[in-house]
Amino acid sequence: MTPSPEFRSGFVSLVGRPNVGKSTLLNQLAGQRLAITSPKPQTTRTAIRAILDQPDAQIVFVDTPGLHQPKSKLGRYMSESARMALAESDVVLLLIEAGFSPRVLDLEQKVLNQLKGSEKPVILVINKVDINEKEAILPLIAAFSQAFDFTAIIPVSAKTGDGMEVLVGEIKKHLQPGPRFFPEDSLTDQTERMIAAELIREQILRKTHEEIPHGTAVSIESFKETFDDAGERVRVTIEATILCERDTHKGIIIGKRGSMLTAIGTDARKEIEAMLDCPCYLDLFIRVREDWRNRQNILNDLGYHS
Repeated sequence: MTPSPEFRSGFVSLVGRPNVGKSTLLNQLAGQRLAITSPKPQTTRTAIRAILDQPDAQIVFVDTPGLHQPKSKLGRYMSESARMALAESDVVLLLIEAGFSPRVLDLEQKVLNQLKGSEKPVILVINKVDINEKEAILPLIAAFSQAFDFTAIIPVSAKTGDGMEVLVGEIKKHLQPGPRFFPEDSLTDQTERMIAAELIREQILRKTHEEIPHGTAVSIESFKETFDDAGERVRVTIEATILCERDTHKGIIIGKRGSMLTAIGTDARKEIEAMLDCPCYLDLFIRVREDWRNRQNILNDLGYHS
């Protein structure tokens, strides 16, 4: 379908420090789970695009890794991924929490400094208003308003969906007339293999502690589909490798008599089946690769490259 002359489109980057709810917001806007979430910081490692396709506009939301000081090659890749998404976007959403203290901290100030000369529309999105008193965010709004001339300031709850229509409506005001960048009714640029790998990593994040979650990565070695005579997909068989950095980490991920690995696989399989809408057989393997976060060849194989 050819867009009407009034049809608008553009890229909208979501930036903010870890755990402010960028991935939850992305999933809420997309209407399904595309980005993994967990209480652990730096859950998102790559820029994930969710496409909101409407009769009068196509908005491509880009979830970026959380703002942080990189300590490895992987960390530098994540920071560069966020920087590039920021540079290439048409509109920027800076996410903060309603529970933040009423002052602009260094990470947010650094982003605002980058944006001051860009003339991009920048919307301050105050998330998690469902668990904070709305009157309590007034000093926070005042502090950020003094630091930057925002296009709009919109309180939302990414968890409940409160404020989503207002946010989307404000974004549309600042998009330029243009074509669809992705086919109509597209949801994401992520492949099923990529999402499956992330759903497995999500369970590692949720079930393990301390340094282990950030020292792991998931590689899909095999993704085989089975179809019936009518051409309907009836089963997917996945073989995936979990990379970790130490033998001790491998033992923890396996767990006593394999209990932890079984739990990771069981819950990941359920999420993958919901995503694929068909049964899934999932086999998990574990390999130790010391200091893989600083080994460029491994990062390249995992897709973490420029």
